[in-house]
Amino acid sequence: MSGDRFAGRRALVTGAASGIGLATARRLAAEGARVSWLDVRPGPDAVELLADLRDPAAVESAVALAVERLGGAPEILVQAAGIYRVRALLETDAADWDEVLEVNLRGTFLVARAVVAAGMGRGSGGSIVNVASVAAFAGGAEEPSGAYDASKAGVCALTRQMAVEWGPRGIRANAVAPGLIATPMLRLMDDPVRGSAYLETRVPLRRLGRADEVAALICFLASDEASYLTGATVLVDGGLLAR
Repeated sequence: MSGDRFAGRRALVTGAASGIGLATARRLAAEGARVSWLDVRPGPDAVELLADLRDPAAVESAVALAVERLGGAPEILVQAAGIYRVRALLETDAADWDEVLEVNLRGTFLVARAVVAAGMGRGSGGSIVNVASVAAFAGGAEEPSGAYDASKAGVCALTRQMAVEWGPRGIRANAVAPGLIATPMLRLMDDPVRGSAYLETRVPLRRLGRADEVAALICFLASDEASYLTGATVLVDGGLLAR
C-alpha cells in the first residue's frame, strides 16, 4: 500500500513495536504520514519513543518528544498498546487486575489527554482511533480474561466520551474491536487442533484475521473518508459476534 492519503499529516502510534500497532504505523507511513512510533520496548522498525504508559510523567515526556520530532501536535493518534492475561476471575489477584487496567485503559486515557493538551484539534482537527476488542462485548470460557475484557469495555466507553467532549474541537474519536487476529498476543492457536476447531465452529470466515486488515480499518477511520464518523466502535472479527 502506498499513496498520499495522509500526506503531510502527523501521526503517533502506540504499541508500534508489533502486531496491529506495527502494521498501522507502517501503513500510515506508506500513505504519506510522518509517524512517531511509541512502545514500551524497541521493535523491528523505527520505534523511537519508549515509555511505560502507566506512568503519567513518562507519557507526558514521550508526547512532548513526539510533538518536537513531528513539528507539531499529532493530527492522528492510534492507540494499539495493550497487554493480555489469561486468568480466571478467582485466580486474578489485585496486582494482575491493576496491571491490565493500568496499561490498557489508564494508558489510553493518559496518552490521549497528553496529545489533546499538546494541541491536537487546534485549527486542523484530529482523529483518535483506540484499539478495543470483541472481548468488550462477550465473555469467554475458553480463555478467561476478565481484567482484559473489562479494560477493553472501558476503552469503548472512554472513546465515546472523547468523541462527545472533544468533538467541538474538531476531534473525532472511534474504536476498533478486533476478533481473533494473528499477532504475538493471540493465544488461541497455542493448541492448533483446538484452535482450528474453534475457527471452524465459531468464526464464519473460518480463519484468523491479519494485522494489516485491522490496520486498513484504522486508517480509514483516521482519514477524511470517515469525516462524519465519531463515537463508534467498529467490529473487525470475521463475523465472530454475528452468531
